[in-house]
Amino acid sequence: MTAARPEADAGPVVVRVDRDRCIGSGMCALSAPGSLALGDDGLAEPVADYADGGAELTEALAEAVDFCPVEALTLYSADGGYRIAPAD
Repeated sequence: MTAARPEADAGPVVVRVDRDRCIGSGMCALSAPGSLALGDDGLAEPVADYADGGAELTEALAEAVDFCPVEALTLYSADGGYRIAPAD
């Protein structure tokens, strides 16, 4: 099942990683290296502003969230805190 695509004008976003779900496949870090990386423990983690303050939603980040094999990534609005993707 494919998640709904977040809107390009969503404003700044933050990405959260469910570390209990993440299996460290690295697909997210390969497809959105400016937004996600694998940490020392081998699990995904957001980089720079995507962790806290929010940064621009990129097509690569939207695809990384959409294609995570275990649905461990979630996008939230940095301004309103509401969930953007994947859809509930």
